[in-house]
Amino acid sequence: MDIVGHALMDNEKLHFHATPDTTPDEAWLVTLSAPLSAFNGDHVNAVATGKHDEDLREGIAQVWGVDDRASFEEKADWLVQEGQRSTYAPLWQSIAAVDDAVQTTHPLLRMLADGMFPAFFQIKARKSLDYKSLGAQSGHSAADLSQLVTGSRSWVDELRRHFKVQPAQIGNLVAWDAVRLASLTRWAVQLGYIDRAEFARFAGGLKQKVQHAYADWPQVSAAYIAGGLIWRYSNEREENLLRTNRLLLSDARSPYRSTAFR
Repeated sequence: MDIVGHALMDNEKLHFHATPDTTPDEAWLVTLSAPLSAFNGDHVNAVATGKHDEDLREGIAQVWGVDDRASFEEKADWLVQEGQRSTYAPLWQSIAAVDDAVQTTHPLLRMLADGMFPAFFQIKARKSLDYKSLGAQSGHSAADLSQLVTGSRSWVDELRRHFKVQPAQIGNLVAWDAVRLASLTRWAVQLGYIDRAEFARFAGGLKQKVQHAYADWPQVSAAYIAGGLIWRYSNEREENLLRTNRLLLSDARSPYRSTAFR
């Protein structure tokens, strides 16, 4: 189902509204939502998503349990106050520890380990890999955690190579919650659950924390990718998240190019 779902997404390129009418504050928050907008095939430069209202209404009701103002406000408050950033932090630290084990291993030994003993790096980072504790915190099974940590080497390398982001630069995963908050608020505006005049207040609930946590938009994308893959890892999600966020870096019309992070 994951393969089919990703195959149906219209996200081979970025989508733009022809005549966006955002204020500077709104433009910043729309840009914050861009990692999820690019993934979903939504407009990346306007509050309006480009999706049909009925499709959007059905989607957020199923995924988020949001179908009116009250349920939106409840979910938005949860993202601001709690979200998943603290729950996922230990897992991200474990992934970073495995990456450090890889990077601090002599290249020749690394090559031998890759070919003959791939678990070497997890053993080297074993102090940070208490799967029982990580499973209790995250709700993931041991099998899912093993797949996530094993698969993390490829996408962490991608973050380093294409996004120029080292794991140590991502101190927390607030971007995972902030991007979703800005996106959910866009959807609520489009569906009439809240007024357009309220967009910046709700969508900006984590803006200061995002600007404190990261130095630029590529770091926001990197943290969002990490959160997204910790939430639900699969090869298809990895490929789609990396590709669509690379588009935000490479497309000349990307809001990452036109909207200053600070």
